[in-house]
Amino acid sequence: MAQMIIHFQDMGQDFLRWQVDETGTVIGSWPFQKQVWAGLQVTNLAKLKKDELVRHNRFDEEGSISIPVKAVVPLAPVEVTVRQDGDGYVTSSFKGFKFSCTHSPEYPVRTLAKKLFPDHECQVDQLDCDRTGRVDSKWLITPIMEGSQHASDQ
Repeated sequence: MAQMIIHFQDMGQDFLRWQVDETGTVIGSWPFQKQVWAGLQVTNLAKLKKDELVRHNRFDEEGSISIPVKAVVPLAPVEVTVRQDGDGYVTSSFKGFKFSCTHSPEYPVRTLAKKLFPDHECQVDQLDCDRTGRVDSKWLITPIMEGSQHASDQ
């Protein structure tokens, strides 16, 4: 399994996202509380979906986080299609996120990248594309893991 970003619904808590490694261990928490959650083992990562609760094991004790999940996004490249929509451009939907813009097909892709991978720099590349129907372009969003740091990591 790849590394994942777990987005939590905002209920006023100090953490909105966790990064978990291939084994389901929390290795990052944003915007705060990395020191609180780092090392926690997510036990239901493979089946985790929107509106469900994270189940975990820490120090051989089972538990769950009472904040529902908003999205679970693999920390892997994402291919996005941009189509013309009226006078603007709109991205395809990925894990419930999509964006639009009136002046450039690249701008909504970069905005989507920031939403999917808010704590990582991303490389955005335009792919070859058959422009049929309303399809304008295709893009690849690749999260960059090296050197990515957030205030909670320091």
